[in-house]
Amino acid sequence: MGNEYDRIIKENIESVILPLADRLLGIHLKVIEEIPDDLQLTVERKPDFTRKVTDDQNKKYILHIEYQSRNESRMVLRMQTYRALLQERHRLPVRQFVIYLGLKPASMKTKIVDFIKGDDNNFQYTLIDIHRYDYSNLLDSKIPEEIILAILGNFKNEPSEQVVAKILARLATISKNKTKLQRYIRQLMVIAKLRNLETETTNQIESMPIEFDIETDGIYLRGKAQGEQQTKRATIIAMLKDGFLSLEKIATYAQVSVKQVREIQQEISTNQ
Repeated sequence: MGNEYDRIIKENIESVILPLADRLLGIHLKVIEEIPDDLQLTVERKPDFTRKVTDDQNKKYILHIEYQSRNESRMVLRMQTYRALLQERHRLPVRQFVIYLGLKPASMKTKIVDFIKGDDNNFQYTLIDIHRYDYSNLLDSKIPEEIILAILGNFKNEPSEQVVAKILARLATISKNKTKLQRYIRQLMVIAKLRNLETETTNQIESMPIEFDIETDGIYLRGKAQGEQQTKRATIIAMLKDGFLSLEKIATYAQVSVKQVREIQQEISTNQ
């Protein structure tokens, strides 16, 4: 991946590995152990993520995940090399996944037999195109680093501006302080580039109750901070105007009662 995206993914991977394994990979982990990630042999680069894990069936193996922002023609050969090196070093089975984040449709070969015709090697890894995954499943998370990835999901014909607004509202609701919110929004701006949504994201940020300076290298808090309740109220109003979420869902996201959401809804109706 490009260095910009690679840095953010590596910053966040520890926070999201358990829910992502459950949601995207379809595996349910009980134990995760760190292992050395340098294979000490001549390989182009280190694996993005490797851990020794135990799943809910008490099976132990090495979990290997690569993130790709563009199609790589020789990916299947690279994954096969990684598997051989990991098996030699750890003497355990290896499960491998490539999570594709790019804008173009995923076209990487996942089987050696498809890459080298007539080869009887049955090597295969699992390719996951995050654009086919329902973004709302990621939006439901309570982990900011996972919510950010919702911008890469399947919007199901929902306008991108509304999706971005929901992501920002969700981040604002669960962030413990403005410094962390600032960090998450900066990361969202970078990830949004993978989907060419910089303009929509910038516009939605500018409409937030907290002002940000948007510069070429990121987003910086300018200092006009609204109270927590005002921010929460603005978040609820934005989600009500979107009209895509039930009152119960909005109450859950904003961490308020359904009664409070209904009262704000009535105020909006009265003022229209």
